[in-house]
Amino acid sequence: MYETIHQITMQLPDKLKEAKTLMSKGDEFKKNGNYEKALECYSAAIKADTKASFAYFKRGQVYMQTDKISDAIADFNSSISLSPEFSFAYYKRGLSYLELKQYRVAIEDLTKAIILNPDLKHIYSKRGYCYSILKEYDNAISDLTYAIGFEDIPASAYFYRANAHFMKKDFGNAIVDFGKAINIDPDNERAFLSRAICLTNTGNTEEALLDFDRTITLNPTNKLAYQYRAILDIRLKHFEKAIDDIDRLIKLKIEDKKSYVSRAYCNFQLKNFEAAIADYSKAISLDPDDAGLYLNRANSEFNIGKYDEAILDYQKAIEIDPKFQSVYFSIAACYTNLEDYKEAIKYFSRTIGVNPKYYQAYISRGIAFMKMKYTNKAIEDFTAALEIKPELQQAYLNRALAYRSLNKFEEAAKDFIDFLIISPPPNKYINQIKSWLKKNGFPYEIEAANT
Repeated sequence: MYETIHQITMQLPDKLKEAKTLMSKGDEFKKNGNYEKALECYSAAIKADTKASFAYFKRGQVYMQTDKISDAIADFNSSISLSPEFSFAYYKRGLSYLELKQYRVAIEDLTKAIILNPDLKHIYSKRGYCYSILKEYDNAISDLTYAIGFEDIPASAYFYRANAHFMKKDFGNAIVDFGKAINIDPDNERAFLSRAICLTNTGNTEEALLDFDRTITLNPTNKLAYQYRAILDIRLKHFEKAIDDIDRLIKLKIEDKKSYVSRAYCNFQLKNFEAAIADYSKAISLDPDDAGLYLNRANSEFNIGKYDEAILDYQKAIEIDPKFQSVYFSIAACYTNLEDYKEAIKYFSRTIGVNPKYYQAYISRGIAFMKMKYTNKAIEDFTAALEIKPELQQAYLNRALAYRSLNKFEEAAKDFIDFLIISPPPNKYINQIKSWLKKNGFPYEIEAANT
């Protein structure tokens, strides 16, 4: 019995020495990037000395570097179990949880590391990042501000603090911090992009465009930069430039509905209606249940005289979403242009049913009635429009024409005169109306009426 205990006692220093030697070899392999051999050495060290806390810690670091995060956490757990005051083990385990996006647990470990070793200043920036992700922006700013107080602070600390300011809509401080991040790292495309977005929110459009340009120079495949720059160009009505950026997005395989809708909008504004129709059609193929897409395609079709196609799209928009009943007027306008006045009247009537105060629908229906020789009905509609809007020039002119067609010259003359009174010169109808008034015994000095 004595010999066995004596043998174990004599062997113990050899085991510790062996473990230390194996850890040193592992360090060399790790330094040279040979992680497989490093793991073998650290595992052998643990086998030699199962209480070698540092061996678990070192192996855990290699697991982290090889993206075996769960294995890394298991080793850091063992290291902490053997050495409960080992601050670096808490720190590395916190970083591991951060990699797993378990930010609350990460904060707990990083906080423990700071308590055990207040000199670990770089931990504050990591904890600040976690707070920012959890939307605890005041805590994030506090930690990152503390971290920034030390020398050799990476650009990321300013970047993350800027993000926290941004999320609090404190764009001024965000812009300052993104600028400091850029000063440290002039090739930081994320900082340029983020500052550009802040500048956009503060109305500094020219500076924002410069930052978007710089972002794209640094990374010609930065999809967000193209998207935001296109949005800004649309706001500035630089539609051709916006189309160029959207074209690039589509080439980068960003073929989402939003890209096609934005390009369609630009083409519509440029009166490139065929191109707008093509893009709205592509967007519809991606989302066939979006009523607004049919409405916008119909508007494009209307502008190039494709009235039949426009009618179908307007009707589809209403079928999908009944709130688009306002397009009844557009459908009626299509039928008017197709000279199908019966259908036009039907849809103008539906428009009035939805909105009885829509005076333009009364005017348009009245004109359709005139085309169908329902002159009295037309007069009723023009009168209804005037009841809604008494100074409506078009209503006086059309009612005058209606009365004249019925040979009610006195009523026609009165409406013509009212039209001239409220119509500022020059007016292309003045000479014709003046001539008619004079010819029919209603002399009227137009100049006097407008003084």
